[in-house]
Amino acid sequence: MDDEPMPRIPFFLNDPPKRPESAPKTITQAAIEETFSFDGPPDATIAVAGKVYLYFAGNGYFGLQADPEVLAATCEAVLRYGVGTATTRIAFTSPPVFEVERRIAEMLGTSHALYTVSGYLANQIFLESLDKTFDRIFIDEASHYSLFDAAKRIRGTRRKPITFQHRNAADLREKLDGNLQLHERPMVITDGVFSQHGTIAPVDDYLDLLARYSGASLWIDDAHGFGVLGKTGRGTLEHFGIDTAAVNQTAEDLLDDFGFNAENPSPVHLYLTFSLSKAVGGSGGGIPGSESFIQRLKDWSAMYFGASAPASPIAAATAKSLSMLIDSELRRRLRDNVTFLRDGLQKIGLLAGSDSADSPLPMAVLTLGSAGNMRRIQKELSEKGILISYLPRNSGLGSAGALRIAVFATHTPVMIEELLDALREAV
Repeated sequence: MDDEPMPRIPFFLNDPPKRPESAPKTITQAAIEETFSFDGPPDATIAVAGKVYLYFAGNGYFGLQADPEVLAATCEAVLRYGVGTATTRIAFTSPPVFEVERRIAEMLGTSHALYTVSGYLANQIFLESLDKTFDRIFIDEASHYSLFDAAKRIRGTRRKPITFQHRNAADLREKLDGNLQLHERPMVITDGVFSQHGTIAPVDDYLDLLARYSGASLWIDDAHGFGVLGKTGRGTLEHFGIDTAAVNQTAEDLLDDFGFNAENPSPVHLYLTFSLSKAVGGSGGGIPGSESFIQRLKDWSAMYFGASAPASPIAAATAKSLSMLIDSELRRRLRDNVTFLRDGLQKIGLLAGSDSADSPLPMAVLTLGSAGNMRRIQKELSEKGILISYLPRNSGLGSAGALRIAVFATHTPVMIEELLDALREAV
């Protein structure tokens, strides 16, 4: 844990920015803003209502959303390109948007990529364009809302999503065998990393299972895995030793690459999307893929035609963040902090089992008694200047919810020790 970066202190602490008001605030509005409104970019430290806290929440795992180089790139793009193109992508697109797509493709090893306004929209565009390539949808019960919403848009009562138990390949097999008719092609949908559970999808088990079903597809939304998992940060697939260059291809691409194989005439189609607002610290959604696959997204999706392009300054920030994300030193620091945090949580009895302690994920999800008890713990930590999240509900968490702790590459050992000491006293 040597040579840790010094924490970045928000530039505005001595002179908080004045925010213009369009109308007087009500008492309720003022209370909400004081409680939940950040006075700057979230990082290892954050100011809320003029008070500085240690921040162990959110998803900005590398702190890039607060990095000075990223902020500078944003400002430069505002002055050069304005706020946005004020048109859809079928007309004109600013250079930063294309730069994001080039960097996504380069990082994932694909020839092309598509950059969208949000990860939510990316998932809508994605499944909409695959409409005719599957017959039944099977989805992990704890998947992100955006995946359920994308699946619900697919028409036909026989194509309503069928849920299977969280990370349970055996239950998935039962659902496949119990619902698939002859010649029907299954599409299995899952998060790569379940941020509000602190778990990773068993992708290898799913691929082994789906190889038994002709025309099967596996789609992974890697919002919280991209940038974090894998030797080079390619995400959940790289974590399982799967080459990301093979994702998001058309049937013609696969035929060109592999030809006819009598032993495996119908390989599993592997699909990938992700958000750029988590580890990347930017904003938007990313879809890597082959040239023909990305062109199909553009040709078949009404959302692509109708939605505006990502704002130019945001695209510039995202491109800058992606260029910095290839630095292995960032991932080393994050992994060191993950190990330090998880070892500390296990020593004070808050993590049970080697799987939790050895997890590479930068978030720990803890269930500590009742909802009231966890809210008390969260409040006590906030009074000591430490912010963590309380999740009141999520599929699979139980009725009491859970506490969620996130660690960043920009946290120092002293900060993590302070968190652990406060937790030890609170529980």
